[in-house]
Amino acid sequence: MDDVTEADREAATALLALPGIRAVSLGGSRALGLTDHRSDTDLYAWYRGVLAPADRRRVVLAYLADDDVRSFDVFGPEDHWYVDGRLVEVVYLDLDEIERQAERARAEGLAGEVCATAFLHTASASQPVGDPYGDLERLRGDLETYPEATRDRQLAELPVMAEEFASQLRTAQAREDWPMVVRRRAGLLDVTASLVFALNRRYHPGEKRLLVHLGQCATRPERLVQRLRSDCLADPDDPALAPRFLRLIAEVVALYG
Repeated sequence: MDDVTEADREAATALLALPGIRAVSLGGSRALGLTDHRSDTDLYAWYRGVLAPADRRRVVLAYLADDDVRSFDVFGPEDHWYVDGRLVEVVYLDLDEIERQAERARAEGLAGEVCATAFLHTASASQPVGDPYGDLERLRGDLETYPEATRDRQLAELPVMAEEFASQLRTAQAREDWPMVVRRRAGLLDVTASLVFALNRRYHPGEKRLLVHLGQCATRPERLVQRLRSDCLADPDDPALAPRFLRLIAEVVALYG
């Protein structure tokens, strides 16, 4: 696993100077020990209250960048820049909202949507770079025990979703509606992964490198990674595609029982 670098600390110092920023952590492939030559630096800036507007953030962060700091707010507030030609991405996360999500995960369980616990994974797995108020440390402590209500709810609800996805996939194949086939195959993959992570009391790591993360799960169906790889590469008109996913999902649920 990569160590936190001086450049990471310098970025954290700059980010913590912005109003509302309470902590900064290192995430992504570097935090998980999965770096390769294409890996960038993923930083998370945890804030409370009102986040500084993009133009002010760019001014504060400008000295860190090779050239310009670019804001990217399509999926939520982010800032991107390059250091020595390598990309740095900062994602701003609302601490109050993530804490509320953690409480819901413990109380009634997060709903059965795919990647429901991804933000909790971010908090739990990222490496603190700057946490002067202890907010991130407290949140990470709360997340050390996986929320059983979420585990139970996901393992109850997601198989029902999978049945509907499989039905829609078969219909799309019959109609030769290949874009829908692609979407529903992806949905069945997402359901399978979410179930395996919940079964293993692991927060969902997000969409990247799913097969690597699934291979690290101790409790899983036989040849899980190989079977999912084959189903990802199978012909879209393969009539056995939906049944194979449903069989695999049934095996995951059986391990829960």
